Amino acid sequence: MSGVFFKDLNINQPDEHLDIGSGTHAEQTSAAMVGCERMFKKYEPDLVVVVGDVNSTLAAAVTAAKMKIKLAHVESGLRSYDRSMPEEHNRVVTDHLSDILFTPSEDASSNLHREGISKHRIHFVGNVMIDSLINQLPHRPQLKQIKIAGLSGLKNGHYALLTLHRPSNVEILV
Repeated sequence: MSGVFFKDLNINQPDEHLDIGSGTHAEQTSAAMVGCERMFKKYEPDLVVVVGDVNSTLAAAVTAAKMKIKLAHVESGLRSYDRSMPEEHNRVVTDHLSDILFTPSEDASSNLHREGISKHRIHFVGNVMIDSLINQLPHRPQLKQIKIAGLSGLKNGHYALLTLHRPSNVEILV
């Protein structure tokens, strides 16, 4: 599936691909840790940068910490305060292992302060997902031409787009 993103976003294929695939959280995380360790030994990075809250983020963070490689986390400090969410575990552990934390919001920075992370490690940089969208818009004129049935006649700024993808948010709707 990742090949589609490289093609659609017109970016180069990666030099390495861990090819983890699906599986339980433990299977994905452990396989990613083994792959990361192999890559970190091969390339000997001075810094590992991880993004978000997925299992590969946790895997790379733990592996970098254990190998004493400096770690930076993009999208750090986000919290749902719902311990039943696997992503919440990934976020908290990754943040506390990170040397440099790039937060998407002032709230995220405040969360890290409250958790005892020193201010010199925290850097508010804004939402990289929005930045990515803004960056892609000039290269995607077709996005301005999208016509969706039922949306014609809406005034600019008078509607909202909502995506629902987390099972806990949509299971009662089904």
